[in-house]
Amino acid sequence: MMTLVYQTDIFKPNVFFWKMFGIWADRRSSKTYKYYSFVFLFITLIMYNSLLAINLLYTPLKFELLIREVIFCFTEITVTTKVLMILFKRNKILDAFDLLNKNEFRGNSEESSAIIQKNNSAYKTYWKLYAILSNFAYSSQVLGPLIVKLIWKTKLELPICNYYFLNEELRHNFFSGWYIYQSFGMYGHMMYNVNIDTFISGLLMMAVTQLKIIQTKLLSLKLNPRERKMDRGLMNITEVLKLNEILKHYELVLKYCSTVQSILDVAMFVQFGVASAIICVAMCGLIMVRSSTETLLFMVTYLFAMTLQIFVPAWMGTQLHFQCGELMSAAYSCEWIPRSKLFKRSLILFVERAKTPVRITGLKIFTLSLDTFTSIMKTTYSFFTLIRQLQVDEVN
Repeated sequence: MMTLVYQTDIFKPNVFFWKMFGIWADRRSSKTYKYYSFVFLFITLIMYNSLLAINLLYTPLKFELLIREVIFCFTEITVTTKVLMILFKRNKILDAFDLLNKNEFRGNSEESSAIIQKNNSAYKTYWKLYAILSNFAYSSQVLGPLIVKLIWKTKLELPICNYYFLNEELRHNFFSGWYIYQSFGMYGHMMYNVNIDTFISGLLMMAVTQLKIIQTKLLSLKLNPRERKMDRGLMNITEVLKLNEILKHYELVLKYCSTVQSILDVAMFVQFGVASAIICVAMCGLIMVRSSTETLLFMVTYLFAMTLQIFVPAWMGTQLHFQCGELMSAAYSCEWIPRSKLFKRSLILFVERAKTPVRITGLKIFTLSLDTFTSIMKTTYSFFTLIRQLQVDEVN
C-alpha cells in the first residue's frame, strides 16, 4: 500500500529550531512560551544588535579593525530581516503549509511519490550540509581561539567584537561573561540563518517539485486499451475530468507561488543586497588584512556561506522558470490530437497561461535567477577591485 507523503514534513527541523530560538509564537502559544520568546529575542536580538551598532560607532578608523565589525553588522541586517519575516509572515507561512498538504500536492502515484521523495531527500541533505558548514565556521571563530589559548597561551579576544565603548577595566573584569554572551548570541543567529535560509530554498524547491509532478501527469494523459474501447461520449468525459484535475493542481501551484512571493518579497531584497556587500568586504579582508589562521579560516567559510545564501535561491528561481517552460512541452506531448474539442480548448488555455513563467522577485525589482546572481557577483568583484586599487594608490 502506497504511503501518503506530506510535503511539510521536511520543514519539521526548521520549525523545531524556530520554536527553540523563540520566533514561532502565536496567540495560541502558552504564556510561558510567549514570555520566553520575548526575553530571548530581547537579549539575543534587540540588545545584541544594539551593542553591535554602538560598538561600530566607537571602532577605531582602521581598516583591519573595521572590516570585522562591518561584516557582522551587515550580517545582522539580514538575520533581523529574516527573523522578522518569520514573526510577521507566520499566517502566510501557515497558508503555504496548508497548500502543500492538500491532496493535489501529495504523491498519488508511484511516479509522483518518487519525485517528492527524491526532492525531500535533496532538501534534507542540503539542510545537513548547511548546518555542518555553519557550525564549522562558528567553531573556528569561538572554539578555535579557546583551544589555541589553552595550547599556546595566546591572548584571547572576544569572538564578535571588542565592545570598544567599554573601558579596559570593565571589559577585562567581565571578559568571561561577554565571551559567553557573544558566543551564545552568535550561535542563535547562526541557527536562524541555517533554518530560515534552508526554509526559503525549501519553499522554492516544493514549487519546482509540483511543476515536475504536473509534467508527469500531462505525459500520462494517454488512452489505454480499455479506454479506447469505451463509448466516445464517455471517453470524452473521462479525459476532460483528468485534464481538469491537472488544471486544478496547476492553479493551486500558482496560488502557492503567489503565497511564497508574499513571504519572501522583502527578505530576498535585503538578503541579496546585503550579501553582495558582505562578499565584497570579506574578499577585501582575505587579501588586505594580516590575520591569524583561525580568522582566515572563518573568513573563507563565511564567504562561502554568504555566496551560498544567494546562489541557492537564485538557482531554484531559475529551475522554477525552466520547469514552467517544460510544462508546455509536456502538454504538447500528450495525446491531444484525437481528443474532444473541449479537451483541446482547455489544453490551449493551459499552454497560454504556462507561457508566462512563475517568477519570485525581490520587491519586484529583480528576479531570483542565476542571471541576477551573476550580475551581483560581477558588481561585487568590480567594487572589490576598486577598493583594492584605492588601497594600492594610498600605499604608493
